[in-house]
Amino acid sequence: MAAYCDAVRQLEHKFDGLELNHVARCFKEAADELEKVVSGQKPVPDGVFISDQHKPSIHYEEPGEVGNAPPVPDSGADPSDPKVMEIDTDPAEGADPPPDWRAPYLDYLICELLPTNKTEARRITRRAKSFIVIDRELYKRSHTGILQRCIPIE
Repeated sequence: MAAYCDAVRQLEHKFDGLELNHVARCFKEAADELEKVVSGQKPVPDGVFISDQHKPSIHYEEPGEVGNAPPVPDSGADPSDPKVMEIDTDPAEGADPPPDWRAPYLDYLICELLPTNKTEARRITRRAKSFIVIDRELYKRSHTGILQRCIPIE
């Protein structure tokens, strides 16, 4: 463990921020077992499904690519059902709409603009590493590599 920490500390200056969390051995038994199966030290247990993925399971449209999006599945909801179409059209009087949380990330990733507040600017640059912009839409890459579309709060 100490050797890993030393190696991480040597690379610390290359990153905007660093956070180390120790996970006790009793909380990572499942991960240790999976590691042994993958390395070939143990056979695959019964009831465990393994599938090697050699290519992405989804297709990302390249910028400028049009018309290749898969059709949206029908949800089965009846559009004439008043419960489905019920929308509150009378928001609170005089309330300003909440600011779009995505705007600072889009400004930074597309236009390389940062807030004037130094602390906020560092936070945006640090967190922007997990975001990607596709067709001017913001997506967050999960730890598994899946892209999750970012939507406004409302």
